[in-house]
Amino acid sequence: MREEVGMIPQDTVLSYDLLASGFLYGPSQLDEEAQSLWYRYLSRQDSRVRHLWRAVAGALDGKDQQELAVLDFQQCVESPIPGRYVPPYASCYLDKPITLWGPTTHKVVEWYEQGGLEWQSMPYVTAPDHVGVEWAFLAELTEVSGFKAQELRRSFIANHLSQWFPAYMDHLQKTVKSSYYPALGDFGLAVLESVVMR
Repeated sequence: MREEVGMIPQDTVLSYDLLASGFLYGPSQLDEEAQSLWYRYLSRQDSRVRHLWRAVAGALDGKDQQELAVLDFQQCVESPIPGRYVPPYASCYLDKPITLWGPTTHKVVEWYEQGGLEWQSMPYVTAPDHVGVEWAFLAELTEVSGFKAQELRRSFIANHLSQWFPAYMDHLQKTVKSSYYPALGDFGLAVLESVVMR
């Protein structure tokens, strides 16, 4: 059975993993071995998926581009650098006033618990509604079989992630200097769109 963006389930998990890794650990995780694996899977997919993937990988062509993408991660995603940091937390876009560990954060924890996962703190991640953690949750959930897991994944995407990820990417794209995060965001938006439109 084919899912999101014309991908087979293994490709769906890899998509979520790629997005989680990009936001949690930065572009340095996308080394040549990882890119080779991706090309092997995505070569079977439709041209739109291949095009979006090529933009992500192409944004890391050359040492200068890689360094710029890593700097964007460090200053715009990982650390609160004044003037550059774009908070990667859902509550910053959904809660008024903005409150980490407020209503949105607690709702996300409930979704995690429904999926059988327990939130564990991580370095540089203040709350469980971090964009990278949410993509990692989807990767874990996609590997669980059954109707309940599938419906939970769809609900999480339609009723939560798709409600704030576009606004986050809009802010991030205006701040970063490399093309890596805009390309990664386009890839993520396509995944979300495909699930919401089904």
